[in-house]
Amino acid sequence: MAPRRVHTKSRHGCDQCKQRRVKCDERKPNCTNCGTRGTECHYSRPARPPGTGPRMDTSSNVQSPAFYGSASPSAGLATNPLGVGLDIYQGIGLGTSLDMPFRSSTRQRELELMHYWFTKTSSSFTTTYTDLFRGHVVQEALKHEYLADSIFALTSLHIASDTIDPVAAASYVSVALQYQNSAVSTFRAALQNVTQSNCDALFLSSISIMACAMVSPLLSTGAHDAAKSTLESILILYDFLNGIISVININRDWLESGPCRDIFRAQRRFDAPRTDETKGQIERLQNLNNAVIGAANPLHETYSHAIQQLERCFQEGKTIAVGWLVSAGKDFVIELQRGERMALMIFMYWGVLLDRLDEMWWAKYAGKRLVKELCGSFDGYGKEWDEATNWAKMEVGL
Repeated sequence: MAPRRVHTKSRHGCDQCKQRRVKCDERKPNCTNCGTRGTECHYSRPARPPGTGPRMDTSSNVQSPAFYGSASPSAGLATNPLGVGLDIYQGIGLGTSLDMPFRSSTRQRELELMHYWFTKTSSSFTTTYTDLFRGHVVQEALKHEYLADSIFALTSLHIASDTIDPVAAASYVSVALQYQNSAVSTFRAALQNVTQSNCDALFLSSISIMACAMVSPLLSTGAHDAAKSTLESILILYDFLNGIISVININRDWLESGPCRDIFRAQRRFDAPRTDETKGQIERLQNLNNAVIGAANPLHETYSHAIQQLERCFQEGKTIAVGWLVSAGKDFVIELQRGERMALMIFMYWGVLLDRLDEMWWAKYAGKRLVKELCGSFDGYGKEWDEATNWAKMEVGL
């Protein structure tokens, strides 16, 4: 008989983790689980003596990414020479309750993940870039651990999204969150010393981390951790997109002269023009804005700009669709946070556009769920709202 594995039970966890019956990593002042859930963390028992804590991973302290309005725009500038836009990476981490060391027995798992990456996940940013993500990205990942961890995280989430068994899917989500914790920790450190040799890895990691942040909250890690609101989860994307823009602006000359140059060239190409059917739906949004908000209201211009940018995305296609949230503007995102009805309707139409990105599984996964979550927000407001809602539901198959 194999010897029984030794397990040390901690009785020094926080009160909230004890109540939820999940493992607490005993971080101070807030443990990982409480930081992820955004709840207050209290310890009724005295802290354990230094050096006697339970074995755990070395990932960064977990906090929810600060939405752009929740902290000073200049936060982090003293220690971040790259400036505004990258501070989103200073506080991000994704928690997990797995009761095992992160790096134990990983060889078989990473072989499975790498196989899935080569066969499926490498096409997550359209098949146009599959060769780039199979070749150059893997070569860079061999030199930069944060990039390797970020692609393992995204691949784990991809497997989870395709897995029917909820228990099996939850295990892949938990693995993904651990990889992302590890990726973000070393990624933040690398941002302090950007060079031509690591700029590709930083850019590609920022893209992968953004995709993970968009879809991971929508997947449950188990019975104690239900999936989060789609609206809340996607709003986090605003910060990550600004972070990617900052990485690009700092390294643009290097990026456009290296293997990633095709990504930037593709952004300048136009796809097929919008159809008459899509044109009619954009006009419906404009008519709602005129009728409900009115030209005299300052918000009319905010919504008009967001609709114009959405029209551009429908016209130019997938190369700019995900970035619409940034082009819509900070004022529009504020109205989304407030739950303003017109903002939510425009946002739901963007969900339709995301659902059309078949190759970008992580965006499509979020798009349909966004429409499903928001479609009930417009009941009882009149025929125009009902017609707009029914079109969005029909487009995503609801």
